[in-house]
Amino acid sequence: MLFAKLTLFSTLLTAAHPALSLKESLKNRHNTLVGRTNDRCAPGSYSSTGYSPCTLCPAGTYSKEYQQKSCISCRSGYYCPSPGQTSETACQPGTYSPSAGSSSCSSCPPGYMCPSSSLSNPQQCSPGRYSQGGEKECPRCPAGYFNNIHKATDCCPCPAGWFNANAGNTNCQMCPNQTPYSNPGTASMGQCTSKPGSWTPSKTSSQPSDGSCPPSHPLPSSIPKRHVKPKPKCAKSNEEACPIYSGLQLTGYGCMDVKSNLESCGGCIEYMFDGRPTGGRDCSAIAFANEVGCVKGKCRVGSCRHGFIVSLDAQSCVPSFGINPT
Repeated sequence: MLFAKLTLFSTLLTAAHPALSLKESLKNRHNTLVGRTNDRCAPGSYSSTGYSPCTLCPAGTYSKEYQQKSCISCRSGYYCPSPGQTSETACQPGTYSPSAGSSSCSSCPPGYMCPSSSLSNPQQCSPGRYSQGGEKECPRCPAGYFNNIHKATDCCPCPAGWFNANAGNTNCQMCPNQTPYSNPGTASMGQCTSKPGSWTPSKTSSQPSDGSCPPSHPLPSSIPKRHVKPKPKCAKSNEEACPIYSGLQLTGYGCMDVKSNLESCGGCIEYMFDGRPTGGRDCSAIAFANEVGCVKGKCRVGSCRHGFIVSLDAQSCVPSFGINPT
């Protein structure tokens, strides 16, 4: 049957074009069919008809078959980085893509982790863990530190008078009555001591729901007695009459520039009977600071000891958790 059709086609074609042989006629027909096939839009491109002229699929989309009339949006959790893609690419652990049609993946946000590929929704860090962004898994708070909130971006040091011996804990333990003193961030009960150091034992180690850390207050070497003495009037507007102590005795007052004085920054320092400071701030007592100054009435930390970095507001030193200061 096929032979008969080909013979008829050849006869008609030869009649119309006597100069063409059967072989030439079949070759022309083959070339016509091949040309039509080559006009199809290739994978990674499209047109309204599926044939040329074709346009590359834009970033965020792809096509994986020939002769496509439209492109497919990359699914959430995937991305298509540039025009002409023939497949979608999975976001890698530590990244995610929240919506379809993305041309890139986003770094996992602080307080979350992205433990697997193809994620569209990051997972919250659980209490006792934290993330500063881009994490496959939320690291545990190290010994001496804790948090008890979800989505934490940092860990709090155990306050003075408390300790935590295990990584990933959500609370701290109070030092024994016989050894009630410890520095902030103490990592074992053996570091608690019976001798007063630089810090007043805190009454609580609870972390508020807003994620702020429980404070630790410096312990003065001797708590001064209060004596009522008249304060002088200072000649300069930026000076205040601040108390001066010698041992337990208030010996007088001195006019200090509270805008730049390191030990009375922002105001005069006086101590309550439990050792808590009131008034301004003693910048020299900032924990773990190497370089510190008083600028316009506010403490500014210049550098910190090994294992700590300057906080974003330059008011304190916070654990580096492996981050190199820049």
